[in-house]
Amino acid sequence: MPTLFKTYLCKNISETLRVHLRASARNVSFCFLVFLFSCGPSHLYDKQASVLDSTKIVLQVKLNELKKIETNIEQRGFSKYEAYRKFLNSNLNDTLSRIEATAVQQFLNSGEVIMKYNENKAELLKQTETSILQLQKLSLDLKENNLPTNQALTYFDNEKIHAEKLVTLIEKNIIAVNISLVNFKNNTPRTEELIKQINKGQLPTLVEDSSSE
Repeated sequence: MPTLFKTYLCKNISETLRVHLRASARNVSFCFLVFLFSCGPSHLYDKQASVLDSTKIVLQVKLNELKKIETNIEQRGFSKYEAYRKFLNSNLNDTLSRIEATAVQQFLNSGEVIMKYNENKAELLKQTETSILQLQKLSLDLKENNLPTNQALTYFDNEKIHAEKLVTLIEKNIIAVNISLVNFKNNTPRTEELIKQINKGQLPTLVEDSSSE
């Protein structure tokens, strides 16, 4: 084979190989990028979604505890508080003994805490239930990568902080109401004895609360 032709053939083969190698490299790079964009982003917010899921579970537990308080309040006979309070405010005098005064004061104070909780519980329950739904929806959006990066992180921070504040508020309410229920129960008998002494052996007639119907 002539030397000139051999040189030309080798050069042509080398050039062809370089072209194919460059094409192959481009294909590999393209496939790698496709893989990154198709597989990677779906796990971008897994950590945040996991945090939201955990927060939702904690908030659900606190919601259940709030609902349980309602049963505890009913079992402690709190329905008599308003009638007793009105009677005491109208008929008490300054001749109470220290023990009687302490019992009445604790009865009234504990009842006031429970009454204020009853006034605000509907809104607290509503906020808690709404937050649970929002945590669940945002977690799903993060897992499915449905939000732009700036919005995703902002929403995550806002919902997490709001839920944590609700947990703290609920815990404070639960502690305050449970302590008040114990004080209410412990001081009701002595308060009733005092009322009977003032009211010729009779307790005030309880008026049914029609607002709960």
